[in-house]
Amino acid sequence: MSTDLQVIWPPFQAFYIQSMLFNSSSAARSIARLESIFSKLPEQITEEDISRLPIRVILNELQNMVLQSAALSRYFWPVRKGHEARACRLREAFAIDEASPLFDRSLRNALEHFDERLDHYLAAGVVGYVFPEYVGAKPEDTGVPGHFFRAYFPDTGEFRLLNEEFKIQPLADELLFVHHHLTSLDQNGGMLRHANREAEGNQE
Repeated sequence: MSTDLQVIWPPFQAFYIQSMLFNSSSAARSIARLESIFSKLPEQITEEDISRLPIRVILNELQNMVLQSAALSRYFWPVRKGHEARACRLREAFAIDEASPLFDRSLRNALEHFDERLDHYLAAGVVGYVFPEYVGAKPEDTGVPGHFFRAYFPDTGEFRLLNEEFKIQPLADELLFVHHHLTSLDQNGGMLRHANREAEGNQE
C-alpha cells in the first residue's frame, strides 16, 4: 500500500477534511443525543419505559446517522469512476478498508433515490401490520407480514429503514473514529496524516 498522501495537493486537503467534518459532526451530535436518551433507561427495560421514549426524535437521529454515514462512504468509495486515487488516499489516511461498516452497500441505497425506493416498496403491496414509526422489541415471525417505514429494535440494536437494516453500534463506533480523526486533522494544520486506529478508537 502506498503511503503517499500527496495525490490530494496539500493546500486542498483541508477542503476534504472540512467537507467530511460537516457530515461526521452531524452524526456525532445524533449519537450524543441518542446516548443521552437511552442512558436514562433502567437496565431491565419494560414496555412502559419504551412507551415514554421520544420515538420520533430517536428515529430522526438514527436516520441522520445512516444518511451521514452514506455521505462519508462516498468519500472512501466513490460512485463514479475517475475519483479512485483520491478515495484510495483517504482510505489510507483513515486506516479504513472494506471491513468498515461504512462500506455497507445498503448505506448507499439508503441515501440514493430514496423517493424511488419508497415508490417501489409501496407498489410491491403492503399487507399485514403497518408501522410508520416504531421503537420496541423486534417482533417474532408469526406468519403475518409486518411493514416498518422506520423502526428501531433496542433488543437487537438494529435500525430499519424500509427494507434495509443497520447494526447501529458498529456504525456509531466507526463514525466516532472517523470524526475524532477529522477533528484532530482540522486542529493540527488541516493536513492529512495516517490515523492511529487503536489510539483514536479509544476516544469513543
